[in-house]
Amino acid sequence: MRRFPSYPGCPVCGSPDVNPHTLAVRWEWEDATRTVVGRFRPGIHHLGYENRLHGGLLAALLDEAMAWACAVRMRSYCVTGDLQVRFKDAAPLGEPLVVAGRAEGDGWGPYVRATGEARAADGTVLATAGATFAALPRPESERLRQALVFEPGDVDVLERDDRDAG
Repeated sequence: MRRFPSYPGCPVCGSPDVNPHTLAVRWEWEDATRTVVGRFRPGIHHLGYENRLHGGLLAALLDEAMAWACAVRMRSYCVTGDLQVRFKDAAPLGEPLVVAGRAEGDGWGPYVRATGEARAADGTVLATAGATFAALPRPESERLRQALVFEPGDVDVLERDDRDAG
């Protein structure tokens, strides 16, 4: 699996050195399933109530997983147009979560649909999501790329790579 870059100030994938409140998730690309995957272990600062992850944070995790998947599909960074989340079960604090997103279809114009899910370590589905994303114009995507922090081997959605192509 190859990782995605991070945006230092992002509340989901940012750097704790820049944003001490970030969830600091590093997203990975699974070639075989064309899926973006991230892992997160919620702590006490992520509490909704009664030892549960706040639903808004789970929605943000799903949103970002799907956004990266759409970015690979569209070869452009994408923004969320709409987002629907269905919460199926509580995500307990201290337990690892696996969050996944996948672009669906080829898109139409600048738009593409995606689906996502969050699972507990035992495989229990905690939430599912669907969203529509819009690809940013190329100049805006190029500006965003300049603000990202890449490590060697990270996926660059603006560069053609047969390992990422759909």
